[in-house]
Amino acid sequence: MKFSLRQAVGIIIWWTEGTKAYRDMRWSNSWVYPVDVTNTNPDIIKSFLDFLRKDIGINEKRLKLQLQIHDGDNREVIESYWSKVTKIPRARFSKTIIRPKGNKIGKSMGTCKIRYSDKPTYLKLQSLLENVLVYLGLKFEK
Repeated sequence: MKFSLRQAVGIIIWWTEGTKAYRDMRWSNSWVYPVDVTNTNPDIIKSFLDFLRKDIGINEKRLKLQLQIHDGDNREVIESYWSKVTKIPRARFSKTIIRPKGNKIGKSMGTCKIRYSDKPTYLKLQSLLENVLVYLGLKFEK
């Protein structure tokens, strides 16, 4: 299978920084298939979003974002910053999580989590990951 450099980078970001499928304990035999990536680096976030938008063909309206910041950080400035970086309107932000004061107050733009939950998309990413790893001569373990 052929894939582009953007696809390889996007899938490796998801593999290393993404949330994996997990059992939903509220219902028996129910699983959640998140296509989430969390990071503080805007270039990593932008690269992953570019991959989702251009190569995976996600439904933009289902794409959400959640931030974690520290008490004392300027929430308004940080939310505006990530909205511009990601091109996701603040109306699609989940509630911002405010952590107790850290030792980097004012030096960080928070932690950004891209949130998209869709089983077919998750399985598509998993298949692409397997192909990239086989191409690289690595073993994939589920």
